Amino acid sequence: MTKLIREENMNFVKKALTWSFPVAEKQMGDYSRREGIAFLVGMLGQNMIYNIIGAALSVFYTDVVMIDIAVVGIILTACRVWDALNDPVMGVIMENTRSRWGKCRPYLKYMPLPVAVITLLLFMPISDWPMGAKITYLVMIYFLWSPIYTLCDIPLWSLPSRMVPDEGKRTKLISAARVVGNLGSVVTALYAPMKNFIGGLDLGIFANEGLANHSGYFSQEQGYLFTTLIIVVIGMILFKVTFPFVRERVDLPNAQTSNVKDILKTVKSNSPFVRVFISGILGCTKTLLLTAGMYFCKWVMGDGNEGLWLIYLGAPFMVGYILSMVITPAMGTKFTKKRLYLWTSYLSAVPMLVMFFAAFQNLTLLHEPGYLALMIIMLALYGFFSGFTIALQPVMIADSVDYIEWKAGKRNDGIFFSGLTFNSKLSAGIAILISNLLLGFVSYTPVIDSLSKQIEAAAESGQTFTLNFAAEYPEITMMMFILITIVPAIGCILQAIPMHRYELTDAKLAEIRAINEERRAACTENGEILEEVITENNETSESTDADASETSDAEQSEENVVNVDKSTVTPEQPESEQTDDNSSDEN
Repeated sequence: MTKLIREENMNFVKKALTWSFPVAEKQMGDYSRREGIAFLVGMLGQNMIYNIIGAALSVFYTDVVMIDIAVVGIILTACRVWDALNDPVMGVIMENTRSRWGKCRPYLKYMPLPVAVITLLLFMPISDWPMGAKITYLVMIYFLWSPIYTLCDIPLWSLPSRMVPDEGKRTKLISAARVVGNLGSVVTALYAPMKNFIGGLDLGIFANEGLANHSGYFSQEQGYLFTTLIIVVIGMILFKVTFPFVRERVDLPNAQTSNVKDILKTVKSNSPFVRVFISGILGCTKTLLLTAGMYFCKWVMGDGNEGLWLIYLGAPFMVGYILSMVITPAMGTKFTKKRLYLWTSYLSAVPMLVMFFAAFQNLTLLHEPGYLALMIIMLALYGFFSGFTIALQPVMIADSVDYIEWKAGKRNDGIFFSGLTFNSKLSAGIAILISNLLLGFVSYTPVIDSLSKQIEAAAESGQTFTLNFAAEYPEITMMMFILITIVPAIGCILQAIPMHRYELTDAKLAEIRAINEERRAACTENGEILEEVITENNETSESTDADASETSDAEQSEENVVNVDKSTVTPEQPESEQTDDNSSDEN
């Protein structure tokens, strides 16, 4: 009976989705619009949950639970590293998954609820606990949160490579996923006003006019808890939409199970992936605009109440960010991915430097209308230029999957997309550590502890509390200002360095994909395992290297591209592989 009810409910949901999108059955490559929409809806839900961590976790444990900011930074960084280390393991697990739903979808069916529950547990009211108990709780719950979240994160990001056979369609879907996923970042801006409304602080955009103008409906801790509850429930519902409506259709015939040693060897040999990965790590300080920005909006701009400041300053960034992601596919037709990545990396540093040098000699300018207008423009430009690199990274990862399939006969989508999430989590951990250690260096926690008690006392007595944080605490203000301007600018410049020798040109990718398609067709026809065929032929080719060297590079390249033997499926090199250095310089 229960099974029948469940099936009837699922049929109702499917009918509702079909009605909601009447053009859903129009095919996009080999997948329907309904599938694409369902994937994007799930991506939105997942990012709503994930961004709670970036939006509120550090501030909650430093400003409410009152754990020293340096200690919180160390704990969160250690947990982020642990979280990142889970990603390759999950990639291996996913690649070895065999189910009637595919490799990715089983995890999207069962994991949204546990993710929502464990996220909520991170915001339990524990401020009255002993300090040792607080720290222990944070470590235990966050270390548990990491693998649970990874169990759905890697499969979700790996799904496009298995949903979409066509590279062009896949690129558009990944770009759309980045856009929609970052709409979940709106949580970052909305979280503070929601928890302040529930927990009892003034919602005015200029908080220095007075704090604690109403007592709120619950305590400050309960404000965090109930706000998190609302967001995770909505996010979980959206997340669960993906599973019933998507299909996995890209796979290698008779693919062999990979072990950890083979995976590491494969990753090392994938030079395009390695360069994208290193670029992401070097650009880690870009995320300080989010991590340190939470503290900056609360204390420097809001004088104790972030209120609507996160929306006021975050909206321009998000508008520019989303706009660049929307137009990235179109820009990709006019510029190579490499050139677009390099130029936007360097350009994204400019607005942050302008923001800093316009006010660093007189921090009281931060509240002046003229500077606020400049800040809005610069944040919009920073979001615009940064959005291109963020959108291009998963596309380049997808390209590297095609590259390693051509080179080694393996299509380890889960492994390489786990590298993307590994990168983002490790980068976030490093950024949190830098931010919290530097703020701890200027005695952030003792100051905030004192101010929080004063604000709470004012709220209890019904009084108005006023504060001019920049004037009273210039050292902390300057450190926050550097963390959201100079340090992110350095990250923008550093991330471009390894990409100067990124070798996958559009021409090379076209040749690689053509060879991959011929190999798949041949293996399907002959019932062979692609990896074994390539390994065998690689060994054969090594014995004939001396003879092959007598042929010119140009002649050999042409012969390899044209003469693909379907019976042997020899791993020929694309023509552009012979001219990596030249193509690298040109792009």
